[in-house]
Amino acid sequence: MSQAVDTAGRFDKTADSYDQTREPLPQEALDKAAKILSDDGCRRILEVGIGTGRIAKPLLQRNFDLVGVDFSRGMLAKAREKGINDLVMGEANCLPFDDKVFDAAVMAHVLHLLHSPAETFGKLTRVARNEIVIFIRKHDPEAPSSTGDELLRMRRAFSEIAEEMGYPLASHRGDWRERFKNEKEFLSTFPPDELVTIQDGLVVTTLGERMSHFQKAGYGVPAGMPDELFARAMEKVRSSIDPDKEIRYRRVEQIAVWRLPH
Repeated sequence: MSQAVDTAGRFDKTADSYDQTREPLPQEALDKAAKILSDDGCRRILEVGIGTGRIAKPLLQRNFDLVGVDFSRGMLAKAREKGINDLVMGEANCLPFDDKVFDAAVMAHVLHLLHSPAETFGKLTRVARNEIVIFIRKHDPEAPSSTGDELLRMRRAFSEIAEEMGYPLASHRGDWRERFKNEKEFLSTFPPDELVTIQDGLVVTTLGERMSHFQKAGYGVPAGMPDELFARAMEKVRSSIDPDKEIRYRRVEQIAVWRLPH
């Protein structure tokens, strides 16, 4: 099974719970994103990896003309339920559109999934006239608590238990992550024309709540792992943590903009 097919299957499986396990962008952040697009003369937008339409619907409500592409049938079905009608099943490196038919190509929170961002960006520049816009989210490790380590230990514990059960986790990240530690390091070698922070806030939660989100999201489930084994693995992990432990991290949302020559 190819990585693309495996990833699409995972998103199909998690489509019903996807929105409930992701923090929505506040209106202020969405307004900033819309202003960047408007100021650059972008009205007709292509969103690649539209998912359930969490970014697309607010843009449509702000009077943008938007077409969405995704390779997950489940995600597209959820987007359609929200009233998003211009949807195409496909993927970023094989876009079924004529040259320069969109003002901007947008991707939100999918950079980490790309096999080769440089190749994908090349495909996007074919269909976009003005710019490429990428939403990037990060949980800043410089928050006032070293909670990143707690979350990492939790995920590693699940990975080890799943592997013991005969279901090793496949990588959900593009191959480029083997060369760069994070998006910041990647962007330093592929610099955007503009990098704008549209949200920066402290999140206070518990380890148990983050684990519940991980379990509901289901994106970390190894391919083919039966639901009952997944539930058993999660119970083993839960027994090894303090679910009431408070964790804090900075949630930082940025938009990277690459403006295209005319």
